[in-house]
Amino acid sequence: MQEKKKPKVGVVVGSGGIKAISCIPLFEFLEEAEIDVDLLIGCSGGSIGVSMWQTGGAGQMREKATEHWTQEMFGPIDYRTLLSIAGIFSGYFDKTRGLIKPHRVRDTFYKLFGDKRIEELSVPVIIHTTDFLNGEPVQLKSGLIRDAVYASCAMFPMLPAIQIEDRWLIDGCYSAPLPLMEAVMEGMDVIIALSNEESSITESRGFFTNYFRCIQYGTNWLTRHHITVSVDLHHNEIIFINTVHDRYISMNEVHRIPEILKAGEHAVNAKKAEILKAIENFSLL
Repeated sequence: MQEKKKPKVGVVVGSGGIKAISCIPLFEFLEEAEIDVDLLIGCSGGSIGVSMWQTGGAGQMREKATEHWTQEMFGPIDYRTLLSIAGIFSGYFDKTRGLIKPHRVRDTFYKLFGDKRIEELSVPVIIHTTDFLNGEPVQLKSGLIRDAVYASCAMFPMLPAIQIEDRWLIDGCYSAPLPLMEAVMEGMDVIIALSNEESSITESRGFFTNYFRCIQYGTNWLTRHHITVSVDLHHNEIIFINTVHDRYISMNEVHRIPEILKAGEHAVNAKKAEILKAIENFSLL
């Protein structure tokens, strides 16, 4: 009697700011179904999700998301930077400055992850970032989780870049909002990829809202390109979980966390049977 070969399962959680907490229902399902995961890859907001799961489990994720993701997290505005852009202040604007002072964001990641390191986690984790100087994708597989997650979320010029070793790093969404290729290159057999999409055509108001909306346009098209290439190169199963939000959600709209989680639950529920089937029907030895 032939024994079924156990597939290598990779989970990829893409960018999306606060919308990326829609991944929580996925991790809850993976634990409930006792699905072993061999690799986790996170980009931008998705890097927060995969790191939270590996440092505390799904049972704590909803509480932590509500507790730590606050309106005050993204502030205060760096008015010296604003004045330098306008040419009023004699200082200059470079990779070390952002429109938002980063200390509250970094303090939040310290509270979440402390001094824990990526290489110490029970499941291998890759945090996807972008090299500020040349735009190349950079995958962090070791080092402090809090620094790696900040790098992956540092949407320049809103937040300044961070230097890790000899590179200045910014948000991973600039190079691969849904870094599927990393899972393919790492030899994962079954890949579960969660992304976020906004279907609203309502006009946005305010500088920051319109800025992030335009960023979303670019990341959507970049994601489609990466999906096309990854599907072409991967010869087993890729299950896409696309969480659709019916209106624009800015990164500080914490009051909408319940509806983000509900959208994630709806998207994950629609794919549970497909995930289980992909794992159950994996090729025989």
